[in-house]
Amino acid sequence: MAEDEAEDRAVAGSGPLSHAPFRRIVAVKAIFRFAAYMQMIASAWLVFRLSGSAMDVGIVAALALGPSLIGAPLGGSLADRFCPRKLSMLFMALQVPPLLLLMTLAASGDLTVALIFGLVFLYAVPYSLAQPIIELVVPFTVPGELRHRAVTDASAADNTAEFLGAVAGGAAVQTIGAAVVYGFNAAACIAVVVVIALSPILQRACDLARAHRDASLRSGLREGLPIPVVRTVIYGGTLFFLLIAPIEQLMATIASDHGEGAALLGVLLSAIAVGATVGNRVLSRLNSKGRSTDELLVWGVLVAAPPTILLGFSSSIYTDFLLLVVIGFAWELLETSGHEAMQLEVPQHISGRMVGVFYLLVTGASALGALAAGWLFDELGVDTSLLGIGAVALAGAIILGARRRRLPGGTAAVAASGEEPR
Repeated sequence: MAEDEAEDRAVAGSGPLSHAPFRRIVAVKAIFRFAAYMQMIASAWLVFRLSGSAMDVGIVAALALGPSLIGAPLGGSLADRFCPRKLSMLFMALQVPPLLLLMTLAASGDLTVALIFGLVFLYAVPYSLAQPIIELVVPFTVPGELRHRAVTDASAADNTAEFLGAVAGGAAVQTIGAAVVYGFNAAACIAVVVVIALSPILQRACDLARAHRDASLRSGLREGLPIPVVRTVIYGGTLFFLLIAPIEQLMATIASDHGEGAALLGVLLSAIAVGATVGNRVLSRLNSKGRSTDELLVWGVLVAAPPTILLGFSSSIYTDFLLLVVIGFAWELLETSGHEAMQLEVPQHISGRMVGVFYLLVTGASALGALAAGWLFDELGVDTSLLGIGAVALAGAIILGARRRRLPGGTAAVAASGEEPR
């Protein structure tokens, strides 16, 4: 710990990557995100291969993401009350047993759709609790003046890893096998536990948590919801992750409908990763120019809607790829801006609960959206469903943008509360 603090003082004027604790935690988080998304897509592919039903793919996505409806806000509340470092280690460790069971059953050839459903759900419960808690400890690896950049850089690493994991997931089932995918995810969980255990600098987050008296979700929402930027994040995040984000979960169905098949699933998913990478670079420049996070979030929804509509008209791998690049770009604008707002532009003592609420939107709304989109794809067809989803998202984005123009800035509201954001 003394060495980490000495390094903080020595390189305080440098970027986040100049700090070894930040590099370690971001690297291991990215490996874990890669593994988690690889197994999520692999599970979806296994289900689709076993049942041939888009509805079943939507169900496994809902089971993977649905626990966040409760787990994400609960995890955020726990992080505001107890030691985030110890909690993150606990919940990461609890993900290992169901993954090992999935690995064993896949290796023996005994994995069925029902078993995938059940074990994915058992894995998803501690996963949903862990994610907001781990996000909260990242800013404590750098000095205060670098925390905005740290969140942006960590988000870039996470999002890139997630999309690359999604790309690898479909191919991995047919190459290295599902058992290896599940085993790798279990190993990544263990690696996160080890790195956090060996990072005493994260004890700073625990010391702050002990100072909080009322860490209930109700009190956090009561204080957070009046902040304009929080409301914009909630409305915009719900729109995007309910309507647009399920495209990633159901990409196998889209690829099959457009005649591109399993072989090109990875290409389509990589388009989202390309767009996210470009989006992060643009976002860094916009942040340096003082653009507000809630403005960027609104633009994320607005930019994503038209390519979703056009995806319903597309029948070519080339146009599909370009449209998904734009969606990935918008995804990065929205998700990273939402993270920054909920972590750094609210009073520090409610940041855990606000991050939990954001994760509720990211994963909970995605789960509900995937379930609904899977049903729509089966009932109305893929292209018709995409047209309708994109149109609703566009209308919602226009309303959200008009509403935001009538609201004051979020950070001003935080300043008025008498407490500085992080």
